[in-house]
Amino acid sequence: MKQTYSLHFVQEQISLEVEEGTTVMNALKAAGIFLDAPCAGKGTCQKCLIQISTDSSSWETVKACQTRIDCSLYIDTSKSKMKHRILTEAAARCVPYAPSVKIPKNEPGYLAAFDIGTTTIASYLLDAHTGKQLGTASCVNPQTAYGADVISRADYTLHHGFDALTGCIQKAINDLLQELAKSANIQVEKILQICLVGNTCMHHIFFQYPMDSLVLAPYVPYQRKLIREKAANFQIHIHPEGELLFLPVIAGFVGADTMGCLLAVRPDLKDEITLMIDIGTNGELVLGNKKQLVCCSTAAGPAFEGAKIECGMRGADGAIDHVFWDENGFHFSVIGNCEPKGICGSGLIDTIACLRKQGLIDEMGHMLSYQEAMEICGATAASHITQKQNMTAFLFDPDISHVYLTQKDVREVQLAKGAISAGILLLEKHLGITHQQIQTIYIAGAFGNYMNPQNACNIGLLPTTLKDRIQSIGNAAGEGAKIALLNKNELAQTVCLSQQVEFLELAAIPEFQDCFVDELEFPEL
Repeated sequence: MKQTYSLHFVQEQISLEVEEGTTVMNALKAAGIFLDAPCAGKGTCQKCLIQISTDSSSWETVKACQTRIDCSLYIDTSKSKMKHRILTEAAARCVPYAPSVKIPKNEPGYLAAFDIGTTTIASYLLDAHTGKQLGTASCVNPQTAYGADVISRADYTLHHGFDALTGCIQKAINDLLQELAKSANIQVEKILQICLVGNTCMHHIFFQYPMDSLVLAPYVPYQRKLIREKAANFQIHIHPEGELLFLPVIAGFVGADTMGCLLAVRPDLKDEITLMIDIGTNGELVLGNKKQLVCCSTAAGPAFEGAKIECGMRGADGAIDHVFWDENGFHFSVIGNCEPKGICGSGLIDTIACLRKQGLIDEMGHMLSYQEAMEICGATAASHITQKQNMTAFLFDPDISHVYLTQKDVREVQLAKGAISAGILLLEKHLGITHQQIQTIYIAGAFGNYMNPQNACNIGLLPTTLKDRIQSIGNAAGEGAKIALLNKNELAQTVCLSQQVEFLELAAIPEFQDCFVDELEFPEL
């Protein structure tokens, strides 16, 4: 029989007994503490650093996923926990208030919408009698402790089952419901209906549908339809007879979150051709108008959310979120106005654009060495170039050596922007149109909300010719979930839209690889 040891989590004031040999990461999960683990516990991302001590006086910094317990410990997670900037606002589309749920007369009643993102969860409380929004609440998706991307989580379920991932998302939803109820001074049992949106992987994990079809070709969902079930059947604690809705998914990697975005924008009602892009952990694109809509998914998001970037992080306190250049050199802003800890997606776009503009990165993505930078760009620019781990790197501040951008990071951005750009081109080709025929580009999601559109065009993420037609629409997926609660006809329309939107499997298109490779280069200055 294995020996057990006591763990005391200092920040959370929680104590726990665990078996010898348990990793600290698994002990954290058992205590309900979920740290970022983009690499899914492989020990490569450096994002789960914690401090441990046997006597609470002398502390050692270790990776939670790689440290096995062989004695009683004090554990401090303060350096790995971040205050995230989670987007809940969106461009609103007004619809007549005609909900599908029956509302008792002269009694209080409420509705709640949830956008279950791969990285974050946003929730909204609505008055069931008027449709008025009463409050919002958000949190980091606790599933991030099992990997940054949907493939890591799907793979986890195939090897370990659904209980851990489904259980933590159910708890997160219930915790947010309690937070919404408390802030509005209502009883959670008065919530009559909730609507969920999320990508197809989040959808399948929630309902514990078989995942094989998502991770193996031809990557089709096990279930696509609009779901209406009793919330209690899925351990969601609202009114005893409360109803749970989950909007339809479109394809293997185009989920109910994209359906929410479509409800928020309704391109199927427009004469003008629009392009809707949701750049999250994956990138979903929908192009067209009321005559024809076509969509695709691109594996582009992890780099823009900090995964696979040496000093990458999500949009939280300490993240460099914007970078610019003037005659005095490089400058940057930091979320929370504190010491920089890393760089998030919007800062990443700005940095690459600035380095291109100053000539420190060429069209092929090569970052100049210090000597090359001195000869071509001058001493001010060259002072930011150094060597990190036998690789050329850019220092945001020559006096701050722990936050930098490497040559490998530039390559990751090229892969991400190449995939998005190739997706746009192939959707256009499928419809027989060009960039110039697109009237508006709607950018959904937190990354799109904070990124600089001009810089996104300058690095080739978005078409340069459309730089003046880009419109940020915020958390459109969450807005769509609200619309589905507010109007029964809009809810019913999701079923039609799921059948109307044509899915384009990019990997099955012969010219995709060539197009993708071509789009890896940065545009000419």
